[in-house]
Amino acid sequence: MIPDILGPKLAAIIALPGVTDVLINGHEQVWVQRSAGRLEPVASPFETSTEIARLAQDLIASGGRHLDQANPFADVSIGGNIRVHAALASTCHPKTLISIRIHLERHFGLQELSKTGMLGSFELELLQGILRNRQNFLIAGAAGAGKTTLLRAMLAECANERIIAIEDVSEIALESAHFISLQTRQANNEGAGEINLDRLLREALRMRPDRIAVGEVRGAELLTMVQALNTGHAGGGATLHANSFETVASRLSAIGWQCQMPGDEMLTQVRAAIDWVIFLGVQNGARRVLRIGPLS
Repeated sequence: MIPDILGPKLAAIIALPGVTDVLINGHEQVWVQRSAGRLEPVASPFETSTEIARLAQDLIASGGRHLDQANPFADVSIGGNIRVHAALASTCHPKTLISIRIHLERHFGLQELSKTGMLGSFELELLQGILRNRQNFLIAGAAGAGKTTLLRAMLAECANERIIAIEDVSEIALESAHFISLQTRQANNEGAGEINLDRLLREALRMRPDRIAVGEVRGAELLTMVQALNTGHAGGGATLHANSFETVASRLSAIGWQCQMPGDEMLTQVRAAIDWVIFLGVQNGARRVLRIGPLS
């Protein structure tokens, strides 16, 4: 179901067959991407830049955040399956930009993903074993590879456990009474009140989780997560942007340097905490699990 807040013009674009992304560059230019396809232009139904700016602010407000000249960038989740990033026209760019990702497969479990071809029978059994044995895992891949889809499917296998997810924007949204999503908070107009992933993760560890999941690690929260996994919080998972299985280690090392920790020391801690790296990519136009193995 398409949320009413999107309005009839945007809803009509999202309802086009197979659309996974909608990119609005001002009121005159709209692009869509369909499953495993290229960007293609569509006729813009919008009439003025003011209409686009109002739409961007309404969409962000519906997710509990604000968009104005003091905070010209924001992203939210709407309706549980639509992620919106908006950039209000400002000195950064003269046009209001709206980027929308539609998660068509968010209700899929591992069995369903296997039927779509994302993973074969061997990968299915291996992933189920990882969960059953409470091993820690990291799902890596490029943007749009299906990392969040797979993370959600794996966590859905553990729906009877208390799972706490830490996310910038709530996307996992398990349909379970035991599932809790903690979402980061942007600063207010005075620049105060921000709550980041690292703070949320530290709080989550005090909330008696059976499993911890981090929507995406890219900063200090990585160190907090691996320290938690190394001290008894088993069965956790996270996602990481990486272009290949082989570059996962360098991405983790770079995060270590970002956190004022030597890269090799960060890798040592990650190797002690993470049992499996699951790498996703696009093969023959479809998203697939390409490799599962220990961190190299």
